[in-house]
Amino acid sequence: MRLFEGVLIFVHIAWLFSFSLKADAKIKISANIAAFALLTLHLVAEGYRWQMAVTYTLFVVLTVVTIMLYFRRKDKTENRKKRKAQKLLYALLLILYAFGSVAPATLIPVFQLPKPTGSFEVGMSSRHLLEESRTNAALPERVRKELMIQIWYPAEINDNIQPIRYQSFPYAEWAGTMEFLFSTPRFFFDYLKYGRTNSIQDIAVSNQHDRYPILLFSHGFGSTRMQSFSQMEELASHGYIVVSVDHMIDAAFTQFPDGREVMSKADAYSYSFTIEDERNVRARSEDMTFVLDQLTVLNEWDPKGLFTGKLDMERIGILGHSYGGSTAAQSLLDDARILAGVNIDGPLHEPVASKGLERPFMFILNKDYLDLDDEEIKYTSITPEQFRQYHSQIKKLADYHFREGIRADTYQLIFNAGDHYSFSDFPFLSPLLSKGIDIEEFHQVMNRYIVAYFNHYVMNDEIDPLLLKEEHVNQFYDYEANKKRN
Repeated sequence: MRLFEGVLIFVHIAWLFSFSLKADAKIKISANIAAFALLTLHLVAEGYRWQMAVTYTLFVVLTVVTIMLYFRRKDKTENRKKRKAQKLLYALLLILYAFGSVAPATLIPVFQLPKPTGSFEVGMSSRHLLEESRTNAALPERVRKELMIQIWYPAEINDNIQPIRYQSFPYAEWAGTMEFLFSTPRFFFDYLKYGRTNSIQDIAVSNQHDRYPILLFSHGFGSTRMQSFSQMEELASHGYIVVSVDHMIDAAFTQFPDGREVMSKADAYSYSFTIEDERNVRARSEDMTFVLDQLTVLNEWDPKGLFTGKLDMERIGILGHSYGGSTAAQSLLDDARILAGVNIDGPLHEPVASKGLERPFMFILNKDYLDLDDEEIKYTSITPEQFRQYHSQIKKLADYHFREGIRADTYQLIFNAGDHYSFSDFPFLSPLLSKGIDIEEFHQVMNRYIVAYFNHYVMNDEIDPLLLKEEHVNQFYDYEANKKRN
């Protein structure tokens, strides 16, 4: 709850309370004036949001009642029974308002993303990529395809740049994604525009180093390149240029620079639950190869003047969440430029499932690892029995490839708390989505291992002892390393 929101709610409670106490009309008018001043400050400084609708409505109602009572006060006669009934009514309204105003504003808050822990400030830039003549593996014909990418990077802040303006949370992409996934009207998430990030739009790349290593990020099925904004900021603050890609084959919602909006035509629950179904994961891997090709061009000449000569095309890693984790593994198999990968709670698809990998890989999984209950399975196209077979298969594959299937150093971080969506920014939308855990601590642990891993295998630093130490932290997480090459 924001400052003026909290004070405004408190004043309305006091204002409503004054009616039950039969306070003097001047007190009610004073409360009315105070409420009006605070409402104005709130709307100008913070902006309206639907979670405050009860307060906005009550302001109008109490203003009308206060004015009416003021002009009628001298002629007003009331019997004792009527006055008692009014007191009970005001008391009931007071309780209902206290709950109806505080609960929405608290449970659906305006939030600030966690501050990155690295030494760099974070810049951010959007790019619109056009591919003129590429065959999409998921489509039979040759198409002209468009991709949107988001780039986070180590930034340089000069004293001359004033004021520093951090970007708002990407509500358009998130609102479109929620509409796709849950058929929720976009205006419900309009308040997200008041959320604050730690990224500065198109600010200069830091000159502390000549070039910076690259990390590619692949979103989950039916999600958005903005799904893990806080994680992208964290990685960039540690000296990486992080590039998140909207996979147009299944991205929920994409907004292009010319104002066009593309909503996915796929069913939100149309994932095949078949590891042999490699068509889409190959198409996503092709996206990553195309993006790397375009980054090579951008490194030679960036029209915005930000990234020319700043991209280290010899040091590249990849990570992804859910189906993006599947994509990370496939890209590591397909593109020799990528040195190491991280799979965040995603299944391994063919051909990786059979072939394995020759380069370092990290599994970051939830203990339930993509499990669904019978109620959730009803929304899919398979039976509970088919899902159980699929779930058993992906668990065995993850364990096999951690132990021996991947023929390079392999790491495994398993969280015993949270769920599949805890790895993204989804829990920041409401404390009800945090599954009873400290979501910031959850992300800190995850990102600490990812940074240590990429620092060694992409940035070529000495290996962090964190990666070599087996850990079991209460009921929170378990970590294990499988060093296969010295």
